[in-house]
Amino acid sequence: DIFGCHLHRCGGRTNKMYFFSVYRNFEEIQTAKTMEKMGSKRKFRICVATSNRADYSKLAPIMFGIKAQPECFDLQVVVLGSHLIDDYGNTYRMIEQDDFDINTSLHTIVRGEDEAAMVESVGLALVKLPDVLNRLKPDVMIVHGDRFDALAVATSAALMNIRILHIEGGEVSGTIDDSIRHAITKLAHYHVCCTRSAELHLIAMCEDHKRILLAGCPSYDLLLNAKTKDYQSILQTWLGDSVFIADAIKSQSIHLKITAMYIDINISLFLLELISSWSIFGLCVAGSKEMVRAMRKQGIEQNPNFRAVKHIPFEQFIQLVAYAGLMIGNSSCGVREAGAFGTPVINLGTRQTGRETGENVLHVRDADCQNKILHALQLQFAKQYPCSKIYGDGNAVPRILKFLKSIDINEPLQKNFCFPPVKECISQDIDHILETQSALAVDLGGTNLRVAIISMQGDLIKKYIQPNPETFNERIALIRKMCVDAATESVNLNCRILGVGISTGGRVNPAEGIVLHSTKLIQEWISVDLRTPISDALHLPVWVDNDGNCAALAEKKYGHGKGVENFVTVITGTGIGGGIIHNSELIHGSMFCAAELGHIIVSLDGPECMCGARGCIEAYASGMGLQREAKKLHDEDLLMVEGMSIKNEEAVSAVHLIQAAKLGNTKAQNVLRTAGTALGIGIVNILHTVNPSLVILSGVLASTFESMVKDVIAQRALSSTQNVEVLVSDLLEPALLGAASMALDYATRRTY
Repeated sequence: DIFGCHLHRCGGRTNKMYFFSVYRNFEEIQTAKTMEKMGSKRKFRICVATSNRADYSKLAPIMFGIKAQPECFDLQVVVLGSHLIDDYGNTYRMIEQDDFDINTSLHTIVRGEDEAAMVESVGLALVKLPDVLNRLKPDVMIVHGDRFDALAVATSAALMNIRILHIEGGEVSGTIDDSIRHAITKLAHYHVCCTRSAELHLIAMCEDHKRILLAGCPSYDLLLNAKTKDYQSILQTWLGDSVFIADAIKSQSIHLKITAMYIDINISLFLLELISSWSIFGLCVAGSKEMVRAMRKQGIEQNPNFRAVKHIPFEQFIQLVAYAGLMIGNSSCGVREAGAFGTPVINLGTRQTGRETGENVLHVRDADCQNKILHALQLQFAKQYPCSKIYGDGNAVPRILKFLKSIDINEPLQKNFCFPPVKECISQDIDHILETQSALAVDLGGTNLRVAIISMQGDLIKKYIQPNPETFNERIALIRKMCVDAATESVNLNCRILGVGISTGGRVNPAEGIVLHSTKLIQEWISVDLRTPISDALHLPVWVDNDGNCAALAEKKYGHGKGVENFVTVITGTGIGGGIIHNSELIHGSMFCAAELGHIIVSLDGPECMCGARGCIEAYASGMGLQREAKKLHDEDLLMVEGMSIKNEEAVSAVHLIQAAKLGNTKAQNVLRTAGTALGIGIVNILHTVNPSLVILSGVLASTFESMVKDVIAQRALSSTQNVEVLVSDLLEPALLGAASMALDYATRRTY
């Protein structure tokens, strides 16, 4: 492999002991229950076979998890393939540095640069592996991916009646990798896949759906917990003392990763010539001899803008990827890991054809000239993309350990197939398959903070409520804690958290996740970054928007607005807010204050609003406005009628005004009529401005005002707008549902 790195934002070192503490804590209770069920049954002997640095990055988190539970598992490690080759950096050493005992090292690589050498290497591994497996006698053999070494291990284990767990089965690419991966699938008894599409591929291949686990990519457990902010040591390690840190960060550099076997060497030469002519910094890792020759032909080793090395440890490598201005080549890392950081990627050739990718990947499948590559570089270089968690959420290992414990090693070994393939819905109720795609929704109200786990279908799975603290720091700390607690519990609830959506009052910049200015009900929220602390705590993408906009998004995904291109949602509650959907898109406005519907002025000399103006809809029709009028009537002894009672300590509110009106209090009825008229006039103004086909009234006062609003529209709106439909929302939690929809809608977008 050749790869280089753009360092304009670089990261630090990951503490590998993290896995011992996290997985140990996570599984303590489950282990006790499992051992109770197992009774006197012996520990599982789990053998992990790793052949190269790429598969070790996926297997290491699982190995840490297994090692952290010695009461359940006995970990065995077999190292073979390029791990033991100096040209590839002798990467077996990083396994030793991670404090794993290597039970067996097998030299299985036949030197050569052609396909015949690969075939001979498979044969050599098949000759050596039986003795090793006879000695170790594993209960389960774990293999990964689509390398020929893994095929040799799987073939040996299958013929020796050893259970095989295949990691990352079902994925699709455009080369011989597909054939090898799917051959291993047919040999394996159990399957762990990263995406729903991969799971469906396995089901379509007639694999037993009961033996398929949708867990996510194990490397994401490490990747999403990497400490990416301490970049000093990483830069110094790979750039050297001659490069100033500040200069490296300011410069734009490139991460280059190409596998020679799968790409025309001419493309590599085109690319290296282009890159070497740029005034940028690149970090190249030499792999195959053919790639080394290409690098030397372009003078890469002598180029002061480049560093050439054999291997970068994964925990440092992912930080270089995270802060790269561009990654280019045909590596699966560009398709998988780079998306988690939003790093721009150019994928060359056809090697990754068919793989799921985020929006950060630009495909150049026919890169037959420099101009095509140059154009792609100009389009992608240093571009910013949102993070994409297509391949995992950071909780793969706990799921895999739970899956391993469910295997009955006393059951006769039998490879199961399902003919014909089971329907997609069959796997929904299986305990160890986590199908519930979900989001964390946060609603920051004036009184309470609410966090909920909400499924893709809009089901509220669990809700958490805490009183809103008084100070800013306490509020942020509580939001973080509630989100972390909910995310932790989501694993036990069989939910996969795809992201976090936050609904809050006030003016919000959703692009940056910043509350620019809050309502008076939530003090101190001025230029507050809500995205960063929550994203740092959960390692998930976070979206933030105004509560009115969230209500509109909720209607668009789950309510009356589903399938409607142009509609307006009006929220009636303590205040008045809303959201406008135009051409199926939410309107934010140039300064993020579009759809401040409560502050449409409907009277030149009306009551004073909390915003400081007079005659706003909110001053008439909000809960606060109605409460003000109710207090006036109560002070004048004009509120109470027969059938009403107010306790001494009970505050007069809009509820009492509505109750009095229903019981025949004409003055209360007049107040509500005025409020409904004000709201109706405001909605008429909206009809004349954006001409929606639907108006949705939401909130506690919606049903109170529905008929009044319809009457005002009939009396005052232009005839061309009077056919608008007015409906009362039937959503119980619009703010939470809308917040969840931001995460769910983005996280489920795919490009192929």
